[in-house]
Parts: sequence; C-alpha cells; structure tokens
Amino acid sequence: MNEVRALLDSRVPGLYTRTEKFLVESEAKFNEQAGQAPSAFLLEHTLRTAAIALKIAGMERVDPLFPSIVALFHDAGKFHEAQYHKDGIAEEEHAAILAGKILTEFGMERGDIDSILESLRALYDEHLPCIGPCRIVQDADRLDKLGALGVGAFFTKATLRGRGLVDALVQTLSRELTYARAAPRSMFTESGRTLAAEQAGKTIDFFDNLLEQLESWGIASFERHSIVLDEDFRTRDGAIVRGMEVTIAMLRACPNCEGPLALTHTREQGVKCERFIARFKCKRCDYASKTSLCLPVLA
Repeated sequence: MNEVRALLDSRVPGLYTRTEKFLVESEAKFNEQAGQAPSAFLLEHTLRTAAIALKIAGMERVDPLFPSIVALFHDAGKFHEAQYHKDGIAEEEHAAILAGKILTEFGMERGDIDSILESLRALYDEHLPCIGPCRIVQDADRLDKLGALGVGAFFTKATLRGRGLVDALVQTLSRELTYARAAPRSMFTESGRTLAAEQAGKTIDFFDNLLEQLESWGIASFERHSIVLDEDFRTRDGAIVRGMEVTIAMLRACPNCEGPLALTHTREQGVKCERFIARFKCKRCDYASKTSLCLPVLA
C-alpha cells in the first residue's frame, strides 16, 4: 500500500490523499444511514486491490500508474448518496463520474482521463472492451477475494453484517467456492492466472478443513453439490467456452427439525450480472433459506 501511495504522490501529488478521504467519508455516511457500526472495509479492499494491481503491472512489465488509479476508484461509487445500488446503476458508473471530476481537478490530460474512465466502465459493462488497466484491475479485484486475503475478507464481511459462523457459511460459502474454482478462467493476464491458480487452492483447502472440523466436532454438517451448467458462455474477449460449474454448500439437514432439505435453483438477470439463486426447503417443516451469487465472468 505504501508503494501505491509513493507512486501516486510522485506522479499525481495529492490524488491518493484526496481519494482516501472520499472513501472514508463515503463508508462512514453509509454506515450512519444504515445504522451500522463504523468500518473501513471499503478503503481497505480498495488499497489491497491497488497494491495487487501494482504487483501485476510489475509482473506484466507495464506502467503501473493507470492501473493504480483505476484500482483506487473502482469501488468509489459503491455507496453513492450513502446507499448501495440505490438507483439501479452499477457503482463503477458512479465511480467513473467521480473520477472524471477529481482527475480533471488534478490537471490530468483529457486523453489520459478518458482512458481511465473507459477502464472503470469496462469493469462492469461486458459490452465494452476490457483492455489495458481494466484487465489488470479486474484480475487484482478478483485476487483480493482468494487465498488468505479472501478468507479474511469473508469473515470480515460476515462480522459487519452480524452473521455467525454457520449462518455466514450457509449464506455465502457457495459464492466463495464457485469463484475459487472459476478463478484461473476468470483472469485476463498471464500473471493473474498464475496467482489465481495458487491462491484458489488455498481458499478451497481452508474451507474444506473448516467444514470437516465443524462436522467432526458435531457443530454443523454441510454437503456440497456441484451443478454443471452445460451450455455456451461468452468470455469478455468474445470467445465461446462450454460449461460452468457452480458449487453449492448447504446444510446436510434442516437446522430446526433435522429433516431432509430439498435444493432447487433458478437464474435471473441483476443490475450487474446474471445471478444464480439456490433455495433450500425442508421437506418436514417450514424452514426455508437461500443463497445467491453472480455467475463468474470468464476472461
């Protein structure tokens, strides 16, 4: 993180401090309006993503300035007007508008600003080409959700949302496992693919061990279902690939009556992605739960 700050302070003095201040204030306003405890998750994720982007840029031997700036702004629109997706507009669009204003104030050349804004918008809009800084930041953002960093973020989010361990696993472990298995296919850069293959294995191993310990100690018992979507998917680069695997982690039995659980799933188009929704329903009582995730975007 210090390397990112040093880079920006040397080439766009004041930009790092200005953006950091905005991110802190944005999250504080959201937490206040939502009645949540103070947190710095948005800032920390942003700085980690910027640090990873800087690392990938070095591995790919490209100028790290634009990837670092795109990473710094990539989630800046997440809490637009102190709400999350209030107006149904992806946060990257709000981030691009904000970045355009701030970068103009700092005297960056128009062509450079346009390149940065194009990368920010392409992070979420699959109709736009993801090139240059977009590819590096997309990989960095995904890598922050893998390995020890990803596991740490998983439990931090669970804590912020007031979830206990088992509830967090029921609600979001399916997403973590699905993304980890798809990670190498989701990276644009060769460096990203190498790092993803290494870190994804660590993610899967950790949760395998956690679920094994929960079951062996009689705390909770989970089972995993592999759902193969046997159809064609288009990558961000326009290629067609066949098949995608979704891993669903669910309780082995109803937590209320220990009856068998039925698993059903549907898909629907969301604001930024196609969502996969898995529903769990007890065959004996009225217990019902669900989990959902964006289908992985393949590079």
